Amino acid sequence: MTQSDRMPLPLRFDADGLVPVVIQDAGRGDVLMVGFMNDEALAATRATGRVHFWSRSRNRLWRKGETSGHEQAVDQISVNCEQNSLLIKVHQTGAVCHDGYSTCYYRRLESDNRLTITHERAFDPVVVYQGEAQADLAQLTRDLMATYALLRDHDLSAASATSRSLRAAEDTVTPRIADELSELVGVLNGTHCHGDIVEDVRLEATQVLYWVLLATLRTGNDWTTLRPDRALTTPDSALQRGTVAELLQADAESWRTATFTGAELAARCHATLALVAQACVAVAIEPREIVAADLRDLSSRPYLATLLDRRSAAAVEALPNKAEDAHQHTTDLGRDRGEAIWR
Repeated sequence: MTQSDRMPLPLRFDADGLVPVVIQDAGRGDVLMVGFMNDEALAATRATGRVHFWSRSRNRLWRKGETSGHEQAVDQISVNCEQNSLLIKVHQTGAVCHDGYSTCYYRRLESDNRLTITHERAFDPVVVYQGEAQADLAQLTRDLMATYALLRDHDLSAASATSRSLRAAEDTVTPRIADELSELVGVLNGTHCHGDIVEDVRLEATQVLYWVLLATLRTGNDWTTLRPDRALTTPDSALQRGTVAELLQADAESWRTATFTGAELAARCHATLALVAQACVAVAIEPREIVAADLRDLSSRPYLATLLDRRSAAAVEALPNKAEDAHQHTTDLGRDRGEAIWR
């Protein structure tokens, strides 16, 4: 068949050029995961017979299993009635979920909103993904801090509350860390609830991350002195919520009663981020999710567009001839936050 003989693709991509894709086991019929494809990912999937997705957080194509080897061989591709989503039946190699389970839907939602694990873990994700995840989180945190640094180094105070906070003579940033830590404690012990505990932890953890990064940058520290990637990848999954809440409360009191400067402040911020990671893990949130979502949100701000374009152009000029991409597997989650509080 020639190109001119081919029918138009019977698929309607959304405004971002994406369609949701449900992945189903061709043998058992189990739903394995949901991802997103653009036309490039779909073309790669059809050409290779292996499922590819488009990452919304990293803005790049990735093949399922490119690091773990847990790839998906295509059996059949179906289009829904409205031609705006896909169902792909696959022969799955290994376990699909980056948490180590045979399906991403390994938890049942109970009537009291608790989550009950219903599947056995098939592999240890730390063993499979640790090196890759560390590299990915390192880049995400570098990019996030670099973007906040743009707001510090360029006067965008008229449009951005963050720029005003970073450039102000008076320190209005550090006191907020203790306040947000206390709210995170309240979520964990049930005294500060907006709704679902997972989403509440995600919101409060993101707020602590925000103020900690601002405090770091405002005092002249940077990514190399803070190393947020290492802080966020050191949680102990054995800690209970109550224990994590107690540690966070003690940390909040430390921020209220002591004054930190220079390298000491960077060390204190590092320790606080490690506790934030503990809070995330306590409710089954990957710490990298809050970093990726914050970076997406910040990068979408129109007043940063010109500065980000300049930085991207400079980065392209500095690229070597051959670059290595880190595989990423992410859950994309949106948040709605007010400019008066956040940016």
